[in-house]
Amino acid sequence: MSKIGYNALKVTGVGKLSSLLPVGRKGASLEIYAPSLRSLPKGSILVMATLPIIDWNDCLLRGLQNASEIKRAHTYAAIMMIDPFACWEDVAEALKKAGVSGVVNFPPASMIERSAAGEPVDSGQELELRRMEWFASLGFKILFAAADDAAMISAERRFGPHLHGIVYLPETALALRICDEMELARLDQQGSSIPKFALLDVTASRRPVGKNKRATATPRSSAP
Repeated sequence: MSKIGYNALKVTGVGKLSSLLPVGRKGASLEIYAPSLRSLPKGSILVMATLPIIDWNDCLLRGLQNASEIKRAHTYAAIMMIDPFACWEDVAEALKKAGVSGVVNFPPASMIERSAAGEPVDSGQELELRRMEWFASLGFKILFAAADDAAMISAERRFGPHLHGIVYLPETALALRICDEMELARLDQQGSSIPKFALLDVTASRRPVGKNKRATATPRSSAP
């Protein structure tokens, strides 16, 4: 299981989502570094991360300057991959300088760009995939946030060995409140060796949001 929260965690199989989100693969403790969530108003729900109220990637770049809170070897930086103003070479350089070895598309394009009918915009999702392929070509590992099975399959096909995990993030997850103990559960899966995780709804018997299955895991305490 994984938890999501403002502080660094050391967890295998469970993680937190505000600044660091550890998820397990092959016994490793992987962390998602998302300092931008700290800039959201206290008590916000997760949908706030998809709105243009903060400069997501600029918050990341400023956070990367505080290398002491980053676990480096197994850290995945949460990046808005369809940012039209980002200087991507600078982002990649800052990640490497901080020792960050992976990236994740959070918030995902499917939740940021919507048509008038409320459907995800295909061009935004394609741009996101191409940007992540570019990061992979530079040697970064990939963790992919996806809202449906089709997006998961596409990620597995396009990223190949660079893909180290998938976070299932359906629309229903956006109603969850950002807090210190948001959790991810590892999902049961068939036909794929790629680890998959889903957010737990702690108000609904701790069930993964949008899924009926969860793996058993023992959480460990977060670091200050």
